[in-house]
Amino acid sequence: MDPRARRALNRAIVGTLALGAGKAVAAGLTGSTALAASAADSITDGAITAANRWMLITAAQPADPGHPYGHGKAEALASLAQAVILGGVIAGITWRAVSHLVTPVEAPDAVPALGVVLASLVGSALLARSLRRAADATGSLVLRADAAHYQMDLASGAAVVVGLGLGTLTGSAIPDSLAALVVSGLMAREVWRIGQDAVGELMDQALPPDEQARLETVLASMPLRGWHDLRTRRSGPHRFVQVHVELDPGLTLGEAHAVADGVEAALRQAVPGCDPIVHVDVDAGG
Repeated sequence: MDPRARRALNRAIVGTLALGAGKAVAAGLTGSTALAASAADSITDGAITAANRWMLITAAQPADPGHPYGHGKAEALASLAQAVILGGVIAGITWRAVSHLVTPVEAPDAVPALGVVLASLVGSALLARSLRRAADATGSLVLRADAAHYQMDLASGAAVVVGLGLGTLTGSAIPDSLAALVVSGLMAREVWRIGQDAVGELMDQALPPDEQARLETVLASMPLRGWHDLRTRRSGPHRFVQVHVELDPGLTLGEAHAVADGVEAALRQAVPGCDPIVHVDVDAGG
């Protein structure tokens, strides 16, 4: 595993479990449904991040005879499992919030919880920034998904603060339950995106448009008569690229291979983690 990813994940695991434990204690003291939802989100995130760390170690293993393309798709499997688990957490939070709307309960005491919530907002912001930087540096889908979770905690924390504040002012638990539903909605939106990304990678979806555009720019800049059948896919940190290039039929075999080697080197430089295969068509257009 990339050392940057390892450090970011270690910080996230320790930090988010500590934040989740603090929220859970505060939720127990106050009876806040929104804070309980936020605590469940944080604790689940910590457990999933720990599982993701193990998956990233698996994904970083080199190719072997049984896995000639490596183990990179372990990342997508981890992201998909993450989406499924969080979906169950969302369902539980939503059920509790709706039940409290149907059967009113006493408004939670906001004072003991506000300090915990504010501390969690700062902690979530720091963890999100750390994971986002590691994701940008490594191209990891799992790290990007984790960063999005902690970024989402900022919005959910704000919803908890609003719910607790309004509950204190009105003496009603309804704002707290509504805040819990807001947290659920934010989680559901992120879970949908994570699931889409994971399924796309498992189904060998093409590389993102920006990476595809960089590859096409490189091909257009090379001394080729043309190119076609550009095919791309990703597997964790690895990008697999195949393309047919059209060369002058007058080139010798050595010259054609030299051009192909230059194209592969340029593609690797344009997209980190790229593993290109260039097929040479020396008779195209001849």
